[in-house]
Amino acid sequence: MKLIKKVKYHFENMIYKKRFGKKFYLDDYKIKGNNFSGRKLNIITLFHTINTFAENNIIAPLKELGDVDIFELTPVAHSKEWYKYKSQKNRLMLNFVDNITSKKKVDVIMIYITGHGTDMETLKKLREYNIPIISECYDDERKFRSRKGKDGIYRGMKDVCKYFDLSLTTSKSAIIKYLVEGGHPIYKDFAGNEKIYKNLYLEKEYDVGFVGASYGVRGEYINFLRQNGISVYTKGNGWKEGFAEADEMIEIFNKSKIVLGFSTVGKNDDIYILKGRDFEVPFTGSFYITGYHEELKEYFELEKDIETYTSKEDLLKKVIYYLSHEQEREAIAQNGYQKCLQNYTAKKSYEKVFGYLDL
Repeated sequence: MKLIKKVKYHFENMIYKKRFGKKFYLDDYKIKGNNFSGRKLNIITLFHTINTFAENNIIAPLKELGDVDIFELTPVAHSKEWYKYKSQKNRLMLNFVDNITSKKKVDVIMIYITGHGTDMETLKKLREYNIPIISECYDDERKFRSRKGKDGIYRGMKDVCKYFDLSLTTSKSAIIKYLVEGGHPIYKDFAGNEKIYKNLYLEKEYDVGFVGASYGVRGEYINFLRQNGISVYTKGNGWKEGFAEADEMIEIFNKSKIVLGFSTVGKNDDIYILKGRDFEVPFTGSFYITGYHEELKEYFELEKDIETYTSKEDLLKKVIYYLSHEQEREAIAQNGYQKCLQNYTAKKSYEKVFGYLDL
């Protein structure tokens, strides 16, 4: 099953490139400069499910830019009963938008919902408000299409992207897919919220810390470190220490000499993407090491701002090295912090998007 998914993913990318049929230049889909007016905006945000990442890196920075009205389709991300309530929840969403727009002028609608959560008729009605609609997706590297839902709509962005004025993506390969399907993609830099993920100046208690669920190659790599004498503190679904709340997660980052990250996607061990952790951890002033992939080099100077590994053996070697070279470790942590602070704050990333729309 795992091999079948890999083949389907690579075949999908190949087909879309063929359908696109011309040279692709990423710079054509990047926002250059920050032309945001600075005025206070009225923003509607529509979510399928709100998680910690959304609260910290989407909602919080948007609130710095204006008044934000928030709608959530369901608090349960993967409910088996979802399709029984999908139409009803979408009607409630439209009623929510209608209520807000009847009270004030709305500048922009930000939507964090794919074809799994909404449908074409709902989006057509949203467009009737003549308000710019911006979608944002952080998982379209592997889930641009996904599989068809019970209502015949692809669960990813494939069937719905053409209804958005802009589609923000952090995936290069997805841009071509958006264009083929009639969308209007913009490559948005990953970013973090420096006002939440920050240095608490706590004493280092853990040699290596990891916060996140146990799946894919994570258990294999962490067990390998432990079997070779490295103390690793883990917190998240699937680990015996259990789930970590947002505040506890930031404390763990601060208390770890080395914070471990994984760049693989889900259970796939050969698909690599940028992660929120790549920016959240450096903002805490902590040393960060994650799986190597080419896109990291567009954001960081590797071995200077953050560190990477290419295998569990390489990870072990570098963990041993940096645990015994504190000054070098701390210098890299400080460089990573400065790089993110100067270039990758969530507020600035949204300012650039809104300025692009002359807001």
